[in-house]
Amino acid sequence: MKKAYKILAMNGSHRSEKGFTEIVLQKFITGAKSAGAQCEVLHVSKKKIIACESCGKCLFETPGVCKYKDDMESIILKMEEADLLIFASPVYFDSMSSNLKKMIERLRSTLDAFFEFRDKRTYHLKTNKTKQKAVTIFTAGNPEKESFVSISRIFNRIIDNMGVQFAGEFHFPASHLLISDPKLLASQLEAVTMSGKEIVSKGNIRKELLEKANREYIDDPRITLQQMTQMILKRRNTMGEMKCK
Repeated sequence: MKKAYKILAMNGSHRSEKGFTEIVLQKFITGAKSAGAQCEVLHVSKKKIIACESCGKCLFETPGVCKYKDDMESIILKMEEADLLIFASPVYFDSMSSNLKKMIERLRSTLDAFFEFRDKRTYHLKTNKTKQKAVTIFTAGNPEKESFVSISRIFNRIIDNMGVQFAGEFHFPASHLLISDPKLLASQLEAVTMSGKEIVSKGNIRKELLEKANREYIDDPRITLQQMTQMILKRRNTMGEMKCK
């Protein structure tokens, strides 16, 4: 009997399942499930994860074992069992959410204390060899695609350090449009769903499909910013009226 394809998605949004990032993530999951994958979404903000202190115990005193006993033990086990890892996060200050960053830093216990130098870079040796793949899903309030440059590069390096094969990324700027104007993003979200199905059924995601999922839908960021300003003012006025009552 063929082993089920396992996906572990880690959503770093502070708003967990209520955030915009979850909307895109669920589109990918829908496609993956249609191809027979077993999927689990982990909302990092709801997990007990103590920040890494860089004490070195997991490298020297108890190799591979962190001194803290929290939810990271089960998270690491699930990550090791998965065929595909999904890292999802809104963009905060050009990087990932603090919850997701804290979780990733605790992955230090999965690294060996020794190093190797290759391709002009220093790498920790991995304690477990893996054939896993990973995709990333990022949303941003800003309307320009440039907002994803930093977080994209950071995760390309993180995934490379993990010894995992990078399979694709999905960027959704002006993420409020996922709620306020979903028809505008319909073709992109459909491509995200098809990407989830394709990586399970074929083992990869076609370049054309990734391009369709990431196709630009903001003609002029300045116009979108004006619309966002009006939304903010309207919400402030509404909140002010509620306080007066």
